[in-house]
Amino acid sequence: MILTGDAIRDALGTGHIKIDPFKESQVNPASYDLTLGDTVRVYRSWVHDCHEPGKLVDGSRLYVRDEIQDVRKHSETLNFRISEKLGWVIRPGIGYLMHTRERIWTDSFVPVIDGKSSLGRLFIQVHMTAGYVDPGFDGQYTLEVIAPHPIRVFPGMKFAQVRFHVPQGNIVLYAGHYVRDKAMGPVGSEAHDMFRPIDRNG
Repeated sequence: MILTGDAIRDALGTGHIKIDPFKESQVNPASYDLTLGDTVRVYRSWVHDCHEPGKLVDGSRLYVRDEIQDVRKHSETLNFRISEKLGWVIRPGIGYLMHTRERIWTDSFVPVIDGKSSLGRLFIQVHMTAGYVDPGFDGQYTLEVIAPHPIRVFPGMKFAQVRFHVPQGNIVLYAGHYVRDKAMGPVGSEAHDMFRPIDRNG
C-alpha cells in the first residue's frame, strides 16, 4: 500500500512523517516532490578538474579520466557548491553525488525515491540502485545522478519524488552508516567498511 497525498498530510500532522522544508505545493496524488540541493560531490579518481582557481564553477570543465577505483579503499571526493545562476552541467561518463534539499524522517513507512517524469524524458537518472530508504533514516537523500548527454540542472528545481509504502510486520528503525551529520548533503560510499576486520571483543 502507498500513501496518497491526503495520507501524507495526515502522517505529517501526527508526526509519523517529517519533511523539512515542507511545501504544500509539492504534495502529489501519491507522492511528494523533492528538490535539488546545492552541493555536489564527484570521486577524485574519476575526473580531471580543469576549472580555474577562484572562479565560479559549473562542472562543465570536469573531464573523465580512466582510473580504477578500489572498493576496499576510502574514495576521496571533490566537493562543489552549485551556483543558482550557473547551475551544474552533468556530463556523460561521470557519476555525481547530489542531494535533496529536503530532510525526511519517518518511523512508520518505507520511503522509495523515483525521478520526475519530466527529467526521465531528458534521460537523467536520479539514482542508480539506492532509491530505497529504511524507516528511521533521518536526513537528506543522496542522489546518484548520471545522464547520457550534457545537461544543465539547477538547485531548487523539482528533481525527484518520494513514495511512502506501508510495511507489513515489526518495524526496526534504521541504524546504519548514514546517520546524523553523515546523512546531510551528498554522502560518499562507505563500501570500504565491508572489508574492515571484525572486532570480536566488542
